[in-house]
Amino acid sequence: MYDDSTLFAFLAIGGFLVFLFSIIGIVLYVLASIGLYKLAANRNIANPWLAFIPVANLYILGLLVKTIKLDSFEIPNLELVLPLGFIAAAILRRIPLIGWLANIAYLILTLITLYKLYKMYRPEQATLWLILSIVLPFMGPIFLFIMRNDTPRIYNS
Repeated sequence: MYDDSTLFAFLAIGGFLVFLFSIIGIVLYVLASIGLYKLAANRNIANPWLAFIPVANLYILGLLVKTIKLDSFEIPNLELVLPLGFIAAAILRRIPLIGWLANIAYLILTLITLYKLYKMYRPEQATLWLILSIVLPFMGPIFLFIMRNDTPRIYNS
């Protein structure tokens, strides 16, 4: 079987991994917050400091993008839809099928919003950045940080 030293080694490795991933998560959150803050401040959006508050940062993201138009269907007021959608998806998460569908729908909405933001600030890189944000989710906060000093090239497209 296992002795105490083996158990201690597994616990030490597990604890180190939890610590490491926590630090990485905090760094990525700070990078995304700085990126959203600077983008909002550059666009003269009121209260850009909300970018540092969880869920309120979705309000800032919504103000930056404003609206999403897919063919003839339009989602206006993203500054309200994104945070309320997040809260609704979190509440519905516990309901087996409905929660799963709500979270998939919210993920798609978030990805479309990110794509539009990328398209507004870096149109030539928007598709690549979206794909990388899906495949390597830690890249989304890095892209927001990279764009922080950019000015939008395309408005409401």
